[in-house]
Amino acid sequence: MKTLHRLRYLGVILATVMMTGTAYLNIAWAARYIDQGNGTVADQNSGLLWQQADSYHELKQGMNWYRALEYVDLKNAEKFAGFTDWRLPTIDELKSLYDASRPIKNKDGERIGLPEPFRNGGSYYLWTNTERGLENAWYFGLG
Repeated sequence: MKTLHRLRYLGVILATVMMTGTAYLNIAWAARYIDQGNGTVADQNSGLLWQQADSYHELKQGMNWYRALEYVDLKNAEKFAGFTDWRLPTIDELKSLYDASRPIKNKDGERIGLPEPFRNGGSYYLWTNTERGLENAWYFGLG
């Protein structure tokens, strides 16, 4: 099980709910994540649509949680992939992406356990929308 911690500068990967007839079915890993060809990956099991490349690909830097929230607002304002309901994912949603046996690597060459459609890797740590008290938020460590 992954350990959850607090950190100040992390990457962001966004999620939005995609309504499909196959949502919430138990689908094999190989067919579960579908590259949509527009910078997103559809999770056929959960019904979520994920940003394929995290914020590090675009900005080339980590960010604090408040900047992560601004990044979400920016993606919604630009209607990224045609959607305006992007948000930071929950801890459990990020956990659902992780499998230590996967070969995908982060920007530093470390294995991060993301599915094949996230082949360009990204940050090792990702912000969640889960707050911890008034001044902290949880992040999820891949790897």
